[in-house]
Amino acid sequence: MITEDYVSFETAKLLKEKGFNAECHSHYYPCHYPDGSIKYEKDEGAQKGDKTWYNVYSLKNLPKDHYLAPTLQMAMKWLREEKHYYIQVMLDGWACGDHSGYYVVIQKTDSDFEMMLSDAVDEVFYQTYEEACEAAIKYCLENLI
Repeated sequence: MITEDYVSFETAKLLKEKGFNAECHSHYYPCHYPDGSIKYEKDEGAQKGDKTWYNVYSLKNLPKDHYLAPTLQMAMKWLREEKHYYIQVMLDGWACGDHSGYYVVIQKTDSDFEMMLSDAVDEVFYQTYEEACEAAIKYCLENLI
């Protein structure tokens, strides 16, 4: 079964800081433990029969200590349409040895700006497409916006 991949909690916090407010089917909420610690969990939807049902969340219907949890693709679309950063994830089919996997190119859609994520971070190749997407989204939020 193919499932959607969501941004990490850390990236969800950055998205909220940068103004992300699209409707999402999932969110992170705080779980308070008896020892006083707090851990954020992701709402996975509710099971009804053989289907999973999801609510629709936005910042206006969530408490302030909750964070929207968009899919990786939703976050990338928001970066492209609202912030004008296009993320391209490519498979390095010619790589050898330890340098095989996915790499990222980030382009500014309203200028000639283009960079490879490898220009900014030590880790160039990622084992999975989703890992590369998460790294690129986080990089844009921390360094470009």
